[in-house]
Amino acid sequence: MMHAFKTGLSVAATLAAATLSPAVAAGESIGRPWTLEDILLVPEVNEIALSRDGRLAIYAAEIADEKAGRPQAVIRLVDTAGGAQRDLRHANIAKLFQRIPGTDDWSGLLDIGEGLQLYRIDNAGSIAPLIVNPATVAVGRADLSLPVGGGAVPHHVGVLAYAWSPDGQWLWYSFLKARPTSPRVRFDEEVSAMSNRRRSTTEAEVEFYLRGPDGQSVKVMTRPSSDRMAMYAGANILWRGDEIQFRVEKPGGTGGGEFEVRAWDRRTGKMRILANEQDLQTLWLLKGPRGGELVTSGIGDQPELTETRPGGKRHSYGRVGFTIGDLRSAGIKISRDEQHVVLGTRSFGNPRYGLAMLDKQGVREITGQGSLTRCGFDDDLTLALCVQESMTRPPALVRVNLANGKIAPVASISPRHDEIAPLSVQPRTWVNRHGYKATGYVILPRAYREGQRYPAIIVTHGSDADDRFFNHGNQWNYPVQLFAERGYVVLLINDPKPQQAEALLAAYKAWIRGSGPPGPETLQRLIWINGVHSFEDAVTELAVEGLVDPDRVGIAGYSRGSQMVNVAVTQSTMFRAASSGDGGFLEPAGYASSGDSYNPVYGGSPLSDHIVQYRRFAPSLNAAKVCTPVLQQVASASPSQAQLFEALRSERVPTQLSYYPGSSSASDETHLFHIPSNRLLAMRENMAWFDYWLLGIRDGDAPFPERLAEWDRMAKEAPHTCGPPPKF
Repeated sequence: MMHAFKTGLSVAATLAAATLSPAVAAGESIGRPWTLEDILLVPEVNEIALSRDGRLAIYAAEIADEKAGRPQAVIRLVDTAGGAQRDLRHANIAKLFQRIPGTDDWSGLLDIGEGLQLYRIDNAGSIAPLIVNPATVAVGRADLSLPVGGGAVPHHVGVLAYAWSPDGQWLWYSFLKARPTSPRVRFDEEVSAMSNRRRSTTEAEVEFYLRGPDGQSVKVMTRPSSDRMAMYAGANILWRGDEIQFRVEKPGGTGGGEFEVRAWDRRTGKMRILANEQDLQTLWLLKGPRGGELVTSGIGDQPELTETRPGGKRHSYGRVGFTIGDLRSAGIKISRDEQHVVLGTRSFGNPRYGLAMLDKQGVREITGQGSLTRCGFDDDLTLALCVQESMTRPPALVRVNLANGKIAPVASISPRHDEIAPLSVQPRTWVNRHGYKATGYVILPRAYREGQRYPAIIVTHGSDADDRFFNHGNQWNYPVQLFAERGYVVLLINDPKPQQAEALLAAYKAWIRGSGPPGPETLQRLIWINGVHSFEDAVTELAVEGLVDPDRVGIAGYSRGSQMVNVAVTQSTMFRAASSGDGGFLEPAGYASSGDSYNPVYGGSPLSDHIVQYRRFAPSLNAAKVCTPVLQQVASASPSQAQLFEALRSERVPTQLSYYPGSSSASDETHLFHIPSNRLLAMRENMAWFDYWLLGIRDGDAPFPERLAEWDRMAKEAPHTCGPPPKF
């Protein structure tokens, strides 16, 4: 097919001829409020790739599709100068977009009906297979699938990952291959790992290949699917002459993992080990302009950016106001001459994402009005097309001049969300009674009036409260924008950042590593109780300011946040209602499947003398202390979640355990809910739950109205409450 660049037409004319949508100015608003559907339909952009001359870009926006019953990706082509864009097609999954070096085409992993495969995409929008593995493997929480983490939407994988050599002549890629399915006898840890298995599973392994200029492929190695580097970072490689560098995970080791950096010579086929690493903080290989490993380290808000070369020689670029390696940032790109590097950054204080340009002379930071969360770069690192967003600005495409840092608008990503009048959001840093700082945001009610006290809800998920328009992992099924529309103050609060103190950092490292020091009581105090005190002190501070009514405060959190919720209701009497999302960690029943993570928290198994630590701290074993109504919304109904529910019920604490099913009886909902109808129901259930227990309102739109009578019964029979009972 003849490419547009070869026809003599301008890029803008080519796009206009294809009936493109006009550019919409980001941030335009006609002042309407948020709806539940707005929260459901916020798009998420994961990949952007520029054309060779930077005049076109391809990206995919993932959006919930109620008809399909899952998220769908829309692949778009955009003119980076004029902003005109058009939809190329829809896909079940679209990721890992790259420009094919030396051509005007792109490649990407797409599931367009044949499972996840590698396709070639030209700038006219034609899509053709490039690498296909017809023997796909089902992954996700479904029968006869490979479990790949609770957040993966069930799908089929043929090609798992890929990466082009800088000259475009060589292609590194990996297949996911099923192992023979004949039954076999299992032993020891392999058996104990099955103790909490809910679904019949498939065994698989990862095969890595290298395709040469002649089109022939050679197998490089085979890795077990338990190798997290092979499964999740198979495309994170470095081309160094004839060698390809990558990481593999070694079997055994600590809870944090042990890894090898390997180099495979494409000419000789020989493999060598370059380094051994432990307890990695990022999946990326962060190589600098001196050929060494980049890292930000140190205690405080100004870590040191350093590069350590092979042999141990270290170069410092000085103190910076950000960290690197965060997978939520824009990543890393090395220029063709390997003299310049652009790094995605996450700042301290008001957590934002930006870019840092690095060369041998030093580092220069680029920031925008909000966060730069996803970017595509040209080869010489002169231009980037990025997603810019903030708590009050919907995601939009912007053009970044990497030489001078200037940022110019290009196009809207979601005109629907440009129509919403922004809520009032205040970034905050709270200092708790122990001197530890926690960052976050205060979202004010739509009809806020100074001097009036409002009911409040804390939403937490570890470290995801940052300057993004919406993050599914942070607010999960807690409709924070709707809470603000309904008159609540919403507090998005992060854990105290580990890097602010040696003791706190040591506690987190022990938790990751799977062993102390410090000991269990210190770990519990620094990680969980310290966080609860941050919540309490934030509420107290806002109550003193006259903003929050301390007698009407709720708390919600999913996954890591659920740990904080479950500890908060046993360690504090401040909260009048709680919602705990798909959690259960810290309960004795979870030891069988998470022993490495439990050992530093409790010292060992609950079936030992360490039961004393469990009795002191495990939420279910402290249910008698709970005076807060607790809702658990879950996707798996694990033994740990049931253990907490039964303990609370036995103490007559108002509690409800709501299980949200998968799309069929042979599948489960994912840890990060992906089924749109489940998300809508869960959000409505949360609104009804907090309205009932904090405001005494019987929500006429409650998704399960028959449950209201059960809530009435629990309210009457509760032996004690944290505050006055709801008034109806």
